[in-house]
Amino acid sequence: MSAQPATSLYLLPSSSAAEWLTAEQVMTATGWSRRTFFRNVSGLIARDSDRTAPNGRKVREYLAASLPAEARGKIGVSGDGRKLQAGESAGGLIPNQSLLFTSLPSPTDEHRITLPDPEDQAQAEQRLGILKPILEFGDDPGRYASLRLKDGRPVTSPTRLLMYQAETHDIAERTLKTWIQRYRAGGFPALADKQRSDKNTSRWFAHNEKAAHLAAYLHLICQQSYRVCHEAIQQDAEMLGLGDDLPSYETVRAWLASAPPYLKAYAREGRRAYQERMSPYISRHYADVASNQIWVSDHMIHDVEVMNDCFPEAPYGTPIRLRFTCLLDFHSRYVVGASWCWEGSSRSIATALRRAALRHGACEHFYCDNGKDYRKVAKGAMPAYLAKTAVDEQEWWANETRWLDEIGILGRLQMKVTHCIVRHPQSKHVERFFRTLHERFDKQWFQNYTGGAPHLRPDATTAAMELHRKLVKQGRANESFHPPASYFIAACMAWIDEYHHRVHEGEGMDGRTPAQVFEQDRLDESRPMPSERDLALLLAEQTRRKVRECSIELNKRRYTYYDAESRDVLHEMNERDVLVAYDPNDTEGVAILDQDGHFLCWAREEQMLGFNPADPEIQQQIGQSMADRRHLEKSARNLLEGIARTARSNGARTPVEMLAERTKVSPIVEATLTHRAPKLKPDPEAAAPPSAADIAQNFLEALK
Repeated sequence: MSAQPATSLYLLPSSSAAEWLTAEQVMTATGWSRRTFFRNVSGLIARDSDRTAPNGRKVREYLAASLPAEARGKIGVSGDGRKLQAGESAGGLIPNQSLLFTSLPSPTDEHRITLPDPEDQAQAEQRLGILKPILEFGDDPGRYASLRLKDGRPVTSPTRLLMYQAETHDIAERTLKTWIQRYRAGGFPALADKQRSDKNTSRWFAHNEKAAHLAAYLHLICQQSYRVCHEAIQQDAEMLGLGDDLPSYETVRAWLASAPPYLKAYAREGRRAYQERMSPYISRHYADVASNQIWVSDHMIHDVEVMNDCFPEAPYGTPIRLRFTCLLDFHSRYVVGASWCWEGSSRSIATALRRAALRHGACEHFYCDNGKDYRKVAKGAMPAYLAKTAVDEQEWWANETRWLDEIGILGRLQMKVTHCIVRHPQSKHVERFFRTLHERFDKQWFQNYTGGAPHLRPDATTAAMELHRKLVKQGRANESFHPPASYFIAACMAWIDEYHHRVHEGEGMDGRTPAQVFEQDRLDESRPMPSERDLALLLAEQTRRKVRECSIELNKRRYTYYDAESRDVLHEMNERDVLVAYDPNDTEGVAILDQDGHFLCWAREEQMLGFNPADPEIQQQIGQSMADRRHLEKSARNLLEGIARTARSNGARTPVEMLAERTKVSPIVEATLTHRAPKLKPDPEAAAPPSAADIAQNFLEALK
């Protein structure tokens, strides 16, 4: 329970920036009524001016800086009497000034959307229980007539009922009035205590920007530990102008730990990690194309080491990791063609294409990457951007090809081809199938599973690899625990057949298997498109989700940004938990809240793209997505570069530079070298220098 509010202490500004207002000016600027003004006047700093009112009394003036923060914000005055700068809050701090890492709005005096904390929920419920009789007094005033105040007066009005509740619960009347105001302005969540405006921030670093840039520079760009950053601030205190006001290790650690994950990923793990985990992406719709209309192809290397028994270009028993070439139907996720080889080439693609064409016929569109082998296969194929233009297909074919041998495989099959974005694996959804294959098939071979990288390789695999190589040298490859390549390929084909007949939960599958979708939704059949709606929930809910790649997933739907503001907020919240408020009857948009219930932004249901590369609208959306990725990456990179520039301009040094300065390293190191000089070998063609007799003989011969 709150008691009477403590009296606020103000330091009068000594500069001319202090602004004094009359009562009428205060009410006009803040929108207060006369009653509200006199209710709050006791908390204001006042003085008698030199002017005299008509009644002969001195006109009272009130210090603008002593007004509440919300009122100061309306008249543009800070807490210390200064005129607010552009973007500055009435609390006196410029947003993000103390938050070097973040662009999220800090908690303000605005009421929260919800109360995720059980303690806040209980507090609000308790206060609402006290206020409920006062709020409902007008519905039935007679029901409270039997109540009496301590002085014996009956409760006959809302004011007396408020006095009765104050006496009963030992709460000040002014506190109850404040609760009522907050409840009417913000509803039930507003009854909980307000949060501190500096929550999740560091007040020490807010007032020491040089130290903040130094710590961020060392931790993010130089990739140093929290301890090194703390010691650097201690050592460079004089340069940073800190004096005796030095932070503790926990202050430095907590502030650096508050850096957003996207910035840590870009600075400490690199651009690739940032792009894979933080950059937004767009999804394609699968239901607007038919089965066997579009094939997606790529290579994959199995994470299992086998021994060769079927490739003549390598000796028998050679340890190899097979390369898998896959042709996946875009709509049904059905593997229409596959081949295995030792090294990927256009030959493996041709084999997979031949098998797919013989079994299912040629597709209309072939979607692949930009590798040299796929470029060779696509040679002579009509580009997709010419598919629906005025260019005559036969004329284009005649102009682009002279000899049949110059036409690639896709050109022979008359398939239109599209190459995905360079170095962008998310462009091909076959990558998702490859991940499933790695997780569900490759890992079954635990004794030969390589893990995809040396540091992920199990010890049992390392031992099996060493034993196999030893047995191969001894000519005893048949005794190895490595499976033959032919057996491994047969097992993988059996697994793919099981995959075709296993229920798939992907977009457009509707609980069917890939084999069912492939047969039922063929291009030559006019079957209705399956419904994509999920069962509606009965009650509205709030749930917790983690933001990944600037989006959240809810009820099998992906919600992402729709404007620049929501894009920046979701990028800031990458790999952080948020609250998602949504209406099950309206799935188009959801509200993104922080974990304390404050509103952050709106997110909308992602509108998946159709597969029509010639459509300018689709191309525009893809271009906008790539522009957003570049903008977010550039902002992260610029922030890191700005931290580095500011820190270096403030005198920051790298750990190596600080070590050299502390120890005064000398550039002369010859005395510490122990490496022996190399011995010179004699030149076999070298001749001995002439002797004195030879010189005299040559001289006499020259005189003749």
